[in-house]
Amino acid sequence: MRTTVELSDPIYRRLRARAAQRGARGFSSIVEEALRLYLERDEVAARDEDVFAAARGAWSADDARSFEAELRDVWSTWSTARS
Repeated sequence: MRTTVELSDPIYRRLRARAAQRGARGFSSIVEEALRLYLERDEVAARDEDVFAAARGAWSADDARSFEAELRDVWSTWSTARS
C-alpha cells in the first residue's frame, strides 16, 4: 500500500544513506522493518503489562515484604567487581 509520510530532512537523509548501504533504490523496506519492530515491541510490552495486571493481588503485603527481604539478602552476597 502506498502512503505519504512527512519526514524531517535529517531523517530523510539518514534513510537514503542506509538504503544506499543496503543497495536499495528506496527506503520503503527500511521504514516497514522499523515499523514492524516497533509494533512488535509495543505488543510485547502490552502482553507484559497484562501479565503483571493479572498477578496483581496474588501476593499479600507480607508475601511481598518477605520476597523483597530475601531478594535484598541475595543481592548483598553478589560481588560488584567484574573480572
